[in-house]
Order: sequence, then structure tokens, then C-alpha cells
Amino acid sequence: MGIPLGKTSLYLRNCLELKQKEMAEALGISVVHYCNIENGKSVPSAELVDRYRDLWDVDLHVLGWSMFGDVSKLPRPLQESAAKLAEQWKRELAKKTVLQRSGND
Repeated sequence: MGIPLGKTSLYLRNCLELKQKEMAEALGISVVHYCNIENGKSVPSAELVDRYRDLWDVDLHVLGWSMFGDVSKLPRPLQESAAKLAEQWKRELAKKTVLQRSGND
């Protein structure tokens, strides 16, 4: 199984406190296409993954692996580093949420 990009996009959207329609509009895609990505029925293109990076400074592949990857398959010395990476992502996304809220006020 690869990196669950749909689950990762859903996680990011929830962190950013956006509705599916808002996320789709920001990415420049239809709501249907976005829903299909979240539900794992469609995989985002490389160009769309680049848009996530441009808009939110988030690489879906790295975020997905960090949050949902099987860390137990890594060598033991890397498992702790992987856990720290996931925690750092959580902090960074929390900052983005705060910034987004203050930008909407």
C-alpha cells in the first residue's frame, strides 16, 4: 500500500478548517474531483501536489508518510526521528490554522 494521499488531504483540510468546496476552489479543481481524491477514488496529479506545496507549504507525500506511514518498518534508530517528524508536522499545521483564522477576521 502506498501513501494514502486522500486521507492526507482530508487531514490537511481538517487542520486548515476548510470545507471541501473551499479546498477545491483553492486548489483550482472541482468539488467532485476533490471528493474523489479524499475518498481514494482518484490520485492527485503531480501538478496538483505542487499546488498543495505552493498554497500551504505542504508536501502531501511527506505529510502522508509522516502521519500515516508504518513507522514500525523503519530501522529502530529512525523510528524516533519519524515520530518527531509527525509531531513537528502537527505543530506546523496548527500554526497554519491560527494564521488562516487571523486572515479571515
